[in-house]
Amino acid sequence: MIQEVISEHYTRLGSDYDAHLYYSDNFVRRLTSKMIEDLDLQKEDVLVDLGGGTGMYAKDILKQVRLANPVILVDPFEEMLAHARDDARLACVCADALSFSEQSRVYDKVLMKEAVHHVGDRPRLFRNLHQRLTEEGALLLVHVPPELDYPLFTKALERSKRWHADPDELEEQLAEAGFAVARDGLDLRHRMPKEAYFGMVEAQYISVLSSFSEEELKAGLAEMAEAHADTDVLEFIDRFDFIAGRKS
Repeated sequence: MIQEVISEHYTRLGSDYDAHLYYSDNFVRRLTSKMIEDLDLQKEDVLVDLGGGTGMYAKDILKQVRLANPVILVDPFEEMLAHARDDARLACVCADALSFSEQSRVYDKVLMKEAVHHVGDRPRLFRNLHQRLTEEGALLLVHVPPELDYPLFTKALERSKRWHADPDELEEQLAEAGFAVARDGLDLRHRMPKEAYFGMVEAQYISVLSSFSEEELKAGLAEMAEAHADTDVLEFIDRFDFIAGRKS
């Protein structure tokens, strides 16, 4: 059921993904700057952007670090990769994270931005990546924690607690796979017109929203309209866990 929802979500949203999730140049740059720092990304590194979608973050990383090799951009949805295939700096691979991790490749750094919660067998994924990474290679999970601070309706906030992976569990699984683990975070503030955010919710801009029926979504939007009736602008915090595993 969940995999069907995820497949429908990214297939449908592929053409408009960046329009809903890019937010701003500053938002993307704040995230990519920390990604580069936490991965200790070097010019000679082979970087894999696993579940990298449209290449939104890979493209901005390449503006800051002139990598000698193309970024290997991996995503299971061709609708997402279509936005990146004309960029020679990106080597697109249409595959899910687990099947890619079983390919006989070698790489130095792996980035997973908001993708790890879509992987069913995470221990297996982490073991595979640990094996494929070069000596002192690194895996970075940039992960939205289960408890969201978004101005969403109550049922969406509650479902998110089960939809997203538990960061403590991710740490344990990485350590069991052989990684030395470090964790910190980054909080980013959004301020946007209420109508714009409501439009994003109606378009089911995050995958958990695609798990609700049309009637449930309408009811949720009505709840949000009542809760935020006294304002035209919404302000909220996007919280990201940065969980780094280094191969030692």
